[in-house]
Amino acid sequence: MKTLLKTALTGVGVVAASLLLAQPASAASFSWNVGDGVVSYNDGTDTICAQAYNTEGARWVEVRLTPVNGGGPSYTWRDNNNYYGHSGSTCRSLATAYEDTNYRATVRTYWGERGTTISRGSRTFYS
Repeated sequence: MKTLLKTALTGVGVVAASLLLAQPASAASFSWNVGDGVVSYNDGTDTICAQAYNTEGARWVEVRLTPVNGGGPSYTWRDNNNYYGHSGSTCRSLATAYEDTNYRATVRTYWGERGTTISRGSRTFYS
């Protein structure tokens, strides 16, 4: 019993030390549902995309992307859905940004049936 308890405590200690010493990931891919579409970031390709849903009439997703720290490009773009003749996503590259640049993506969306533009807030991430 003592040996089992010692082994368990040693294992817990090793796991705790590993977690404390581990470096946090500098970037992570994500997919963010913004109501009328999706905004996604692919860390492997350094690409951020917006896609308006291709359902129920006119929709668009607009993204304003700005670096919070570090150097990198700023973009503002809109993805229109198939109602406007565009069924795919619209992407921007962050390949020229310095590693670990903190970005803020601020999103607005529109849906024709609702007839209004809605602010969907902001999200920060590292490129």
